[in-house]
Amino acid sequence: MNDVSIPKHASSRRPDLSNGFLLGLAMLLVAACIAAAVAYAFDTASRPGDTPHQIAAMLGVVLLLGPLAFFLAKRMGYAASPPWWFAVHALGATLGAVAILFHASAGSFATPASIPLLLMLFLCIQGVLARVFLSRRLSFLFARSFQSFNFHEPLEIDRQALREVIERKEAQLETLDPVAQEATFSPRLRHFLTQPVAALRYQALMEKELRLVGARRRAGRTLSSWRRLHLLAAVLFYLGMLGHVVVMLFFAGYAAGEGEIYWWHLAAWGR
Repeated sequence: MNDVSIPKHASSRRPDLSNGFLLGLAMLLVAACIAAAVAYAFDTASRPGDTPHQIAAMLGVVLLLGPLAFFLAKRMGYAASPPWWFAVHALGATLGAVAILFHASAGSFATPASIPLLLMLFLCIQGVLARVFLSRRLSFLFARSFQSFNFHEPLEIDRQALREVIERKEAQLETLDPVAQEATFSPRLRHFLTQPVAALRYQALMEKELRLVGARRRAGRTLSSWRRLHLLAAVLFYLGMLGHVVVMLFFAGYAAGEGEIYWWHLAAWGR
């Protein structure tokens, strides 16, 4: 009897992170939060701009660029190996958050800088929970047949309207990407930058298709909204992080007020 098996080296090239590993990352983050709280309560000598804490902040910022790189690579079509990029996303976010928590533990949480810190923690926890508990159901958002949902009640789909939407998508796709397949195509960042009108029209058709098949309605409010909430929180976090970095490096005089500028900086504007 001929056995057909997948070579070991083929599967090892996919660094899929297991649910247990992701939950381990979440536990690491919880432990880092507890350690930061203890340090904040008992270590009154350290300051966030001291050399070790500032180095941790810089390392954390670099690591937290991993999820942003994943987002851009995926939407620009350069994420040839999604599992690798997801590993960068998860590990970069967690380790970056641990480094930022060490930096923040020497400061005060009653400052505007705490807002991106809280957003960072929310993103990490929400991302792990969504990946572990909602990822299986997430695939149903992209199904066109009610059997894919495996729910109790079949959907009543307006097949004529659905056919018309698909035909319009195929026609619009001729403008966006003539060699792409309608069933698997979604506009990427480069499409929105180079052909914004066509990309927005195609995105609107995708949304209409999802409504026709009842994907988000059947998936539930939590599943249909978590990704948008994650993206919104991520945008706010990166804007907050960028603002904090710019202020501390270039507007050190403003950040220090009447106090000492004791951290490494590029300019003391604002004094």
